[in-house]
Amino acid sequence: MTPTMTTLDIDLERTERCFELPAWRELLAGDPDRHIFASPRWNKLWWEEFGDGKDLFLVVMKRGEAVAAVVPLYRRIDGGRKILRFVGGIELTDYLGPICSLEDRADVADTLVEWLTTTEVEWDEFDAHNMPVPFGFAEFLVERADRKGLTYKIDQEETAAVLLLPKDWETYLESLDSKERRELKRKRRRLGREHPDAVFRTATAETLDDDLRLFVDMHRGAEGHKGHFMKPEIATFFERVARSFIEADWLRLDLLEIGGRAVASTFSFQTDTTFYLYNSAYEPDAARLSPGLVLVSHLVERSISDGLTQFDFLRGPERYKYQLGGQAVPLHNVRLMNPGSAL
Repeated sequence: MTPTMTTLDIDLERTERCFELPAWRELLAGDPDRHIFASPRWNKLWWEEFGDGKDLFLVVMKRGEAVAAVVPLYRRIDGGRKILRFVGGIELTDYLGPICSLEDRADVADTLVEWLTTTEVEWDEFDAHNMPVPFGFAEFLVERADRKGLTYKIDQEETAAVLLLPKDWETYLESLDSKERRELKRKRRRLGREHPDAVFRTATAETLDDDLRLFVDMHRGAEGHKGHFMKPEIATFFERVARSFIEADWLRLDLLEIGGRAVASTFSFQTDTTFYLYNSAYEPDAARLSPGLVLVSHLVERSISDGLTQFDFLRGPERYKYQLGGQAVPLHNVRLMNPGSAL
């Protein structure tokens, strides 16, 4: 039986002041399933860096006087078509979707589709990316769109990987596949044996400028897509995120150094009880030592020691995430077409 859904009331905010709405912060604070990409801080940074040529629409949904959801959207003209997407884009924001409780997903999907079919805002396609399957919003969205007669398409576009952390390091090691456990221990021992001077350290406010340069340069030295990814505008975004997040104590920019030289680095976040591994790089000439894998394993160990409950490897199919025990989390892309538009 289809659950009964209630259409919520809507306020529409169209200026950047929406990122300062107390209701957004309060809604997020009360959501036990919140993630860092739902924060107004992240969304504001992304919009300030990449909002040119786009129209902003923050759909605020209320049940009476209480805010039940915020849905940050933007509209951009692509190929002559007016496309609506979640603020945060596709490449840089690993998880997208409405900010709401699990209990309100059905009502939010119902209200969003109702708004799409009645709004005076012109749109041809709603292209919603990177929605985690466990959140389940994609399924509610297409169910409501189908009931409303909208043409839709739903695809799994990528996966993330998440590791639920045990209480201690030994329990974690025992949870790994036996082959992967042996390999991890061997690589960590080799680093310690060949380079007893190896140091793991985390950037501070005082070292941030130099450490960011190290990270960006290391990233640009990588082969293939990774090396080409760190374009000037992307590097600027990373810098802005780093400076904002270090103030909030959310940034974890970690480095593995050998003989005073950084051979691997990671750009990560930590909030509540979750560690988010956002990006990483290593020096190719140190590849024999598997410095990236060893550094990430150190971060897992530290997260366990700090009492965190989840290590989120985020998007991407990289093998090391599963070597270290990550479990796949599918991400859905849903496309809704305005009547009269064709896929």
